[in-house]
Amino acid sequence: MEIKAKVVFDESSHLGAFRLHMWHRYRTWLMIRTILSAAIIFAGAILIINEGLTPLAILMLMIGTFALVRPVIWKVMHSRNLRKLPGYGQTVLYTFTEEGFSILGEDREGKVKWSALFEVIPTKKGLLLYHAKKSYSWMPLESFDSSDEMNQVAGWASAS
Repeated sequence: MEIKAKVVFDESSHLGAFRLHMWHRYRTWLMIRTILSAAIIFAGAILIINEGLTPLAILMLMIGTFALVRPVIWKVMHSRNLRKLPGYGQTVLYTFTEEGFSILGEDREGKVKWSALFEVIPTKKGLLLYHAKKSYSWMPLESFDSSDEMNQVAGWASAS
């Protein structure tokens, strides 16, 4: 049995995956950073209320705001890097089997065994197929005919 999935390699199909990847890999750090950023902004605001505009208060507001906005900066950087990749904008056909999957693009093709993957993470929105700890391929749920097919692929990956 084989399952086919077609993906357009572009920003609209892959930017949501970056957020899921970051949450999967750095969940604890992201929560700590958000809490600390909000606390620094809050402390800076209290400092401004009590002592006026001091350099420390302004610095706290700047650092806290930058830390909260950093995910947006990451998203922009990831988007720019994605557009520079050679296969950007191409349609890629994935064919999944119990042994692994094959990739067929306009100018590239390859085969990957499930055992060669670092990790496979099923989410509500698709599959993250990790080639290494920070390198992944994204398979959005929309690229499959049904969520059952996606779950079958995730089962094949976890069985290997």
